Amino acid sequence: MSATATSLRDRFETDGYVFPHDAIGPAEAEQALAECRTYLRAVNSVGGTLARYATFPKIHLVTNWADRIVHHPVILDVVESLIGPDLMVWSTNLFTRPAHSGSSLAWHQDAIYLGLEGYQENAVRVWVALTDTTVANGTMRYSRGSHAQGAVNHRWGGTGMEDIMRGEEVAVDVDESSSVPVVLTAGQCSLHHLAMVHCSGPNVTDQGRFNLAIDYVNPQVRPSSGEDSALTVRGKGSGGFLPEARPASDFHPDAVRQLYAATARRQARIDQTVRLRTTT
Repeated sequence: MSATATSLRDRFETDGYVFPHDAIGPAEAEQALAECRTYLRAVNSVGGTLARYATFPKIHLVTNWADRIVHHPVILDVVESLIGPDLMVWSTNLFTRPAHSGSSLAWHQDAIYLGLEGYQENAVRVWVALTDTTVANGTMRYSRGSHAQGAVNHRWGGTGMEDIMRGEEVAVDVDESSSVPVVLTAGQCSLHHLAMVHCSGPNVTDQGRFNLAIDYVNPQVRPSSGEDSALTVRGKGSGGFLPEARPASDFHPDAVRQLYAATARRQARIDQTVRLRTTT
């Protein structure tokens, strides 16, 4: 492992995140953003299952622009430096914050909703900026070192509609003064541990914010129950995940069928994970 890779891994293990990291570059980000907008218009026009799963959890299975990003060698190189040479894409999520959107997300962890075992040292979420991300447009904030607590209990911050819209929050105190805003230029990315406590704020600017989040895992990660699938992007796959295939073209019939099957498996597992959390 090179000195640079060792430094990145040390920072990731200590802080729970690494950023900013140059990834796809500004020109590629601009192209991907245009293709992303076209994709969203298309699925919203079609409706049904494609629209329901427009922003999660398998965008890369039906679109060439997302497939291109998850295979980007610069991203794969930095992910390999953190979790090893055998890499699978478990999920892609599109996070958007429209202009003048008052919505926000409470302090939370991704890990508690995913139903994955072995993620602690074998998974990472890459947050790719398709637009600049700033405090003003509601970028994420990290609670430095909070991943070291592991998965913690969550609770609702209140019973009002605003509290519900902000989602569950960690049932521990977060030192707001030590939080770190994830400021990126288009084409850069951040990488964070799945147990990182983070939040995001409202967008008070005239422009929307677009980020593609990619969950990479190695074969040491397994679904906690039920069937699941993942796309091998470097080295060897498996880890109990059914294999997935790259799309031949945008919305190729085989790709759409694969998407329907993969999202059905994933949703069944996520529903079960949520039920277990709320009944125990």
